[in-house]
Amino acid sequence: MVKKKLFYIVLFILISFYFQGIIFAAWRTGLPHDPNWLVDEELVRFSPGWNKGHIEVRAARGGVNKTVENQKIINSWGYKARPIEEIEDLLPEAIYNMYCHPEQWGTIRINETPWEAVKPRGAMWEKFLLQSEKNKKNVYLDDRGWMRNYRWGIPFPDLDEKDPRIGLKLIWNYYKRYQDNDRVLRMDVAVKDRGGGERHNMMLNQRLQMSGRTRGDKNTEDGLYLPNPQNIEFVYAAPYVAPYNMRGTIALYYRYNDPDKDDDMWVYIPSIRRVRRLSTNQHQDRCPGGFDWTWDNTEGFEGHVTRFDFVYMGRKDFLISACAHPHVYVDPTSWLNTNDQYYQRRSCYVVKCVYKKPINMTEIILYLDPALFAACYSVDKDMRGRDWIVQNCTQAKDNHWFYALHNIYAIDVLRKHVSRAQMASSQSEDCTVEGLSIKSLKKEYLSR
Repeated sequence: MVKKKLFYIVLFILISFYFQGIIFAAWRTGLPHDPNWLVDEELVRFSPGWNKGHIEVRAARGGVNKTVENQKIINSWGYKARPIEEIEDLLPEAIYNMYCHPEQWGTIRINETPWEAVKPRGAMWEKFLLQSEKNKKNVYLDDRGWMRNYRWGIPFPDLDEKDPRIGLKLIWNYYKRYQDNDRVLRMDVAVKDRGGGERHNMMLNQRLQMSGRTRGDKNTEDGLYLPNPQNIEFVYAAPYVAPYNMRGTIALYYRYNDPDKDDDMWVYIPSIRRVRRLSTNQHQDRCPGGFDWTWDNTEGFEGHVTRFDFVYMGRKDFLISACAHPHVYVDPTSWLNTNDQYYQRRSCYVVKCVYKKPINMTEIILYLDPALFAACYSVDKDMRGRDWIVQNCTQAKDNHWFYALHNIYAIDVLRKHVSRAQMASSQSEDCTVEGLSIKSLKKEYLSR
């Protein structure tokens, strides 16, 4: 009789979890789940085309990192947890001000986990650290602030806070942080305005590194993509697959390993069946689709170092989502989508990237993890010095501890306008320069 009762109790609990549709969150936090939060497959109710076609959900190439996925939570703040006011000093001011007003921006929960349990490890990480040690003798900055003699690893592993060029060195470390050789983000970007009007852009975010290639493959020789006759630094491509009026639009961006050569920016416009070159003066403009990211601030920072002065602002403890869980969240009723993530307490480097020729914004402030050099937060200032665009990039890890993105947002706090990106897949796909050309992309992502 006792066994029978126990069986029915267990069955009732499992059924309850199943019909909640939020079993992942319940297991992770043990805290009540906001009924508006959607997770993983549930996003199909919010995002037309989710987990279909080019935006099909795929597992990370390196495999799911169980250590990072199942972390021990030592404290939680936000929805149904401790008050956000307790961690005012552990968040950038612009982020904190939003999270203190869930009635305006939506609910959020920050779950603190211990860093030591999830810090990178493994054979590939050890090789990366070994190469970083070698870079101490080989890599240097020239008179223009351009990095020379670099192949892979962290360029400047030893940082002196009294060094007048530490800000610039941190930016190069950020660009060459521990990551895979290339990546394809299959994503839905939901753009929402202050009135609650929302539209979706299904697209791919593809980035190919020509140096700093950590994993060996057929295109890699000692950290470099070869051949590289054009001396390219990286290639970025963004083909749109929905909605109808954007389908087939392809943005293409080349940066060169040359301080005297400006970026090349192109866009294929299917309505006129023509490729048009964009002026590099548009790097402070918003990306196609009405997004809140500019060409310079995607994932925190993507600017050309010669266009900025870099001011080191010191180190400070922050709660950052450097090792997040691999579940995708969104709240259709709010402006946030990093709703119930893992965060670690880290002594971050703070760097201010100041435009030499400001057009739309004056500076971008980055908060960099001291080991991974990832920018989980960035805050952009407008021409009057006000907080303008704030970003949070939560970063999961695969089995190689390469970073993968699942939820990020960019919020225009002045006009209450937001771009929320939900990633169905974030992984390497052995991209090539030829495969990321307009000619190849047009064949793969047919225009309307």
